Amino acid sequence: MSENQMKDRIAEELKKAKEVGRISSEKVSEIVKSAVSDAVAETKDGVEDLRPVVKDAVAAAVEGLKESGSDAKEIVEGTVHGAIAGARSHGDQALKATRKEIRNLETQLEENKTKLAQSLKEALTGATEAGSLLSEDLKGQVDSAVANTKLKSTELLGLTKETVKEAVKQTIASGKNVKETVTHIAANAAERALEEGRVTGDRVKHITQNVISGAVEAAEEAGKGVKDAATGAFEGVQKGIAASVDAVGDKTKTFLREDFAQTKEDLEAMENLFIDSARKVARRSGEKAKVVLDDLADHSKKTSSVLREKALNTGESAAGRLKEVGKKAGKASAEAVGKAADVMTEEAKQLGKISLSMAKGAISGMLKGAKDALKKDA
Repeated sequence: MSENQMKDRIAEELKKAKEVGRISSEKVSEIVKSAVSDAVAETKDGVEDLRPVVKDAVAAAVEGLKESGSDAKEIVEGTVHGAIAGARSHGDQALKATRKEIRNLETQLEENKTKLAQSLKEALTGATEAGSLLSEDLKGQVDSAVANTKLKSTELLGLTKETVKEAVKQTIASGKNVKETVTHIAANAAERALEEGRVTGDRVKHITQNVISGAVEAAEEAGKGVKDAATGAFEGVQKGIAASVDAVGDKTKTFLREDFAQTKEDLEAMENLFIDSARKVARRSGEKAKVVLDDLADHSKKTSSVLREKALNTGESAAGRLKEVGKKAGKASAEAVGKAADVMTEEAKQLGKISLSMAKGAISGMLKGAKDALKKDA
């Protein structure tokens, strides 16, 4: 559909609507949206074509409504809203389809992770059975190798929390160097778990909560060592995440370009994600552990930490890698941002004025209502 055909269509449909007395903001919006949507669907040049299409649609609609006798402001609003909705309709549909595809992929990912965990369990069982057929000495070596493999795959096997819990229980029972030992247990557990996949914000939250919860629950069930267990777990997880973050710099070399941006974003938020996760564990823990974890979180917020420094450094490295891989795209994006900066500033000012005006209107209405109420009471 050419732009002239779109304009003629809008004019014709508005004329018909006026003849049957159905001119309203909603009807105008519907007519303009449909015409613009169809016009955009037939364009080949993409985004660049949107501006003239919307411009012509709004102009045609306003021109066709001059003699309508309807509320001008509402009609114009309906026209603009319809044109914008039509312009973005295909983009909205594409976005909806992509989101659906992502949901399907996430479901498939979870199914594949479950299958992988089952495969690993079967393989480990097979190795153990093979060991049982060997001499006692060799059987011990096979069992040790199986145990080490399980330890490296606790997150995949869903054993991270329980593994930490058992290790901390034994530590508390021994009564020796509880805090220091728990710190090492937590650091190793967090680092191992993160090594099983990408270092993302969601995985950091999940692993942090599992490790700290496991340590705190072990101490609370034992009825002692809560402060040492909570402190050791907090500091250990922080170290474990920091060690994993430190390794991200090399790993990012194998990521797709799109992944760099997400990696950088997750890294910059890493410290806050860790602290928020620790606080979440605190909320569902006993009073003693809650106080310890909240104090540690508060202190961590106020001071610099190894995790924060490593996350920021690695985030900068990821940004550098992103720039290196996508120089041309980055340049084009920078130019576009530069050109849009002034427009965005003006838009922000305009929207700020509207927002302020609305706030003033609301306050004015409240004051008027109060004054009216006082008059009635007088």
